[in-house]
Amino acid sequence: MFPHFFGGFGRRIASLIAASAIAATTVVATAPTASADDLDRTSNQVVAQIEAEPWPHYERGDRSVDIQAARKLLAYHGYRSDSTTSWFFNLSLQQTILRYQAANPNHLAETGELDDETWLLLRERTFGEFGPNSRGLVVEMIQSELNAKFDAGLTVDGRYGTRTTNAVRAAQRDFGIGVDGIVGRLTFRALITYQP
Repeated sequence: MFPHFFGGFGRRIASLIAASAIAATTVVATAPTASADDLDRTSNQVVAQIEAEPWPHYERGDRSVDIQAARKLLAYHGYRSDSTTSWFFNLSLQQTILRYQAANPNHLAETGELDDETWLLLRERTFGEFGPNSRGLVVEMIQSELNAKFDAGLTVDGRYGTRTTNAVRAAQRDFGIGVDGIVGRLTFRALITYQP
């Protein structure tokens, strides 16, 4: 497991409690159904450590693979900006995030930034699970994150095949998540919050 998950646990527990409260209000009504969940396949200690990791905060001018991930997730939900491949946080993305936040006023403040609440709602509205035979923008996002953060060497084609499954399994092993090669809510959070 990556050592960064063990540092600062005390200061992060407050973040975990706040995030859990938001998640509790959104997950029941909005999470896709799934046969199982990576939260159920992982020890409580690892779940707490990953959930305590702060979401990365991005605003105009920033650059990261996580920004590309948000672009793909927003497009998956019908909020398309000028690109789904750019790592750069530009005016188009800011306006797209504002539209997404305005459409979810009970959950999100209109900041135009990728903040904790926006990441959390994107997670809760997207996952369920993505695994073998899944296709599309969310799979592209998973492949891009694995390439950038784990040097997985995957073709970003939106097809969840054997190589993607194996790369997810390797990342789950590193994070201490129950290994099954399927990306659920916990694996997604670990991928986004991990900053190599």
